[in-house]
Amino acid sequence: MEKAIYLVLFVVIIFIGYSWYSVAQYHIEDDSTAIQSNLTEWSNRGSGGINPDVIKMVQIDDTRSYIVLFETQGSNMGYAHFIKGWNGKFKIEHSGHGTKIIGYQEIHTNKGIYGLIYGENPDLKIDHIQADMYYGDFSFSSSVREDEKFVRYEKIPNDIEKPFPAELTFYDEGGFVIKREDLKINR
Repeated sequence: MEKAIYLVLFVVIIFIGYSWYSVAQYHIEDDSTAIQSNLTEWSNRGSGGINPDVIKMVQIDDTRSYIVLFETQGSNMGYAHFIKGWNGKFKIEHSGHGTKIIGYQEIHTNKGIYGLIYGENPDLKIDHIQADMYYGDFSFSSSVREDEKFVRYEKIPNDIEKPFPAELTFYDEGGFVIKREDLKINR
């Protein structure tokens, strides 16, 4: 009987510890000020000087994952993958930014893997973007004709083992390929 009591107490302590740890991870309030300040803090861990400006936040379908599109003070586009916990607050899973105006990334959600295209459409030259997986017979196309800055995603089928990297092809409204070097941004 005494062993059973210790076992129950041990399980309860483990459960309480795990619950506290889980809640502590999800500490970012669901408001723009908290998201902006936490993204700035996250971006500057280890080095300083990055000041991301949040452009928009998009939920991926009906998952717990959200994508925050941002721009750095150097006019580089970036994204951050936020996950919403059961307490209604967020944690940052990962982020990325760089000198490319359009990027592709795989996003792991609680409902599967998604292909993410994010970036900027200078002078609205791009009508749509096609992403072709390097390793697997899958591609998807997303219209960006009306957005200067955008986030697009598509659920990747479960049989695609490597959804990253993907080759991005840009098309104008006539269906002609636009070269990357023709997408210069005038700032």
